Amino acid sequence: MDLKEQLNNNTEALLSKIGQIADEQFHAKPDDETWSPAQVLEHLYRSEFGIPKLFMGEAEPDPDRDSEAIIEKMRKQFLESDKKYKASGVILPGEEKKSKEELTSNFRSLREKIAVLADQFDSKEVCKAYEHPVYGYLTREEWLNFNIIHTQRHMAQIDRILQRL
Repeated sequence: MDLKEQLNNNTEALLSKIGQIADEQFHAKPDDETWSPAQVLEHLYRSEFGIPKLFMGEAEPDPDRDSEAIIEKMRKQFLESDKKYKASGVILPGEEKKSKEELTSNFRSLREKIAVLADQFDSKEVCKAYEHPVYGYLTREEWLNFNIIHTQRHMAQIDRILQRL
């Protein structure tokens, strides 16, 4: 399965999970420290909002780059660890309630744009417009993998939230 197909499958898995959440649980928080499922979805949207611009921005080849090692590190840190990470800045969800339809529509549209751009640009080039706060400058392929892994992590978080409600 190619990376674009993985991204599309990841999008559908998340939105299917969101679609199964009862409306009264969508904005519910099990405690004051935990996000609601709506806030998790908004966080994912906010964390990927700049990707289209990033993909179209300055990029350069790095023939010595070991993308597989970087992606494996992402998997270990985000999927095989219970370590909590603190989101900050523009990727933090707001407190105002947004409809499930608006949030899912926005996320789907953004992912569709990202998927189209993934086909238009060299996935092996390093994007220079923005440095990931943990991994530094990433190739388009690494960004796509990060988005997938990040979403998988948050789908597990949604499951834990729903169990506590």
